[in-house]
Amino acid sequence: MASEPFTCRWAALSLSSIASVFIPDIQLPREASEAIKHELVAVSTTGSDARARDWFKENNITNAEAVKVYHDWQEMLEKADFDVVYISTPHPLHYSHARQALERKRHVLVEKPATMNAAQYERLAELARKQGVVLMEAMWTRYVPATRYLQEELLPRIGEVRRVYADFSFPIVSPELPHTSRFLDKAAGAGSLLDQGVYALTWADLGLHGCNNTSAVTEVVHANTMSVPAVLGEVDDIDTVVLSKKDRQSAAQQAVAIVTTSMTLPGSSKPSFYQRLQASKSAPSVRIEATKASVAIPFPPIRPQELHVQWYDAEHLDKDGIETEEVIQKPVERGWGIWYQADVIAAKVAQRRPGSEGEVIGCEESLRILRWMDEARKQAGIRYGVELDQL
Repeated sequence: MASEPFTCRWAALSLSSIASVFIPDIQLPREASEAIKHELVAVSTTGSDARARDWFKENNITNAEAVKVYHDWQEMLEKADFDVVYISTPHPLHYSHARQALERKRHVLVEKPATMNAAQYERLAELARKQGVVLMEAMWTRYVPATRYLQEELLPRIGEVRRVYADFSFPIVSPELPHTSRFLDKAAGAGSLLDQGVYALTWADLGLHGCNNTSAVTEVVHANTMSVPAVLGEVDDIDTVVLSKKDRQSAAQQAVAIVTTSMTLPGSSKPSFYQRLQASKSAPSVRIEATKASVAIPFPPIRPQELHVQWYDAEHLDKDGIETEEVIQKPVERGWGIWYQADVIAAKVAQRRPGSEGEVIGCEESLRILRWMDEARKQAGIRYGVELDQL
């Protein structure tokens, strides 16, 4: 974290549904000892001033009267005084919006998936470094305490990971959802792989590459999709992606990951969106199986708060040779926990020195997952308009 107190001033490009979670989360009260604080100073919206002010009220935005409202996002990028722009427009717009922000030497936090494909993100990463600014994909799950504990404390102790199961499925789509919804609009990047698969693939990445094993490479060896029933445009729904991790030199297989998603299964689609997102499930969402132990993570995998570990190495077996189990509680300290990632980029921005090369936080991980999604789309036949993938 920054050594000196720093208040990160945010501009929101779009008053989206996820922005209505992110912005209130980063504005939750802080302890006096915390070095990082956040405030919203500017927004861009296609709606009226009155609608923006209603949004501020609905989301309990602090100092709302001081927030500058723009109706042209390019004007906001050009003229507003802020530290980081938060981009939460639909996936196909991320590349253009982030590129133009970076061209204006703005620090950028862009929602996941950061772009429609790896080539677009590679271009953004190159531009961020050239412009001397910070770029980060908003994969907030990586920064909550349970995930950090898994990566920093558990993965080094559980032995060699051999198999990972990662699922992120819940009924986003219901029979009542209008076909005009962005969740069913291919022009808006709709589909289970991009919306939910990015999370499940992140867990596969954490399991397979969380210990930074640079001697291995992981590739998609199989991908299959089933479309949302009775919806035109073949919006992918039930997706299965199989990953194989191999040694770079010998090509010997080291591990396998099976990743699944669905936007129609399982469970009831009647409760509100965030109720559905927190419903109890009969099986864990993630299972990481290694030579000494396995780690299971309950639903929802986007916001883990506990890790279920079963130890089966000789050191941990009981007197009868039976596995021992423990549940490690690592709760989110406040709110949804999206603020953890905001603190990460804010600290980097606070530490910037004039003339230094730009930085892309988590670039290797983001690109690896985008490449997996590119290949999974290819193998499964998930197609979008050519214009969505252009540079």
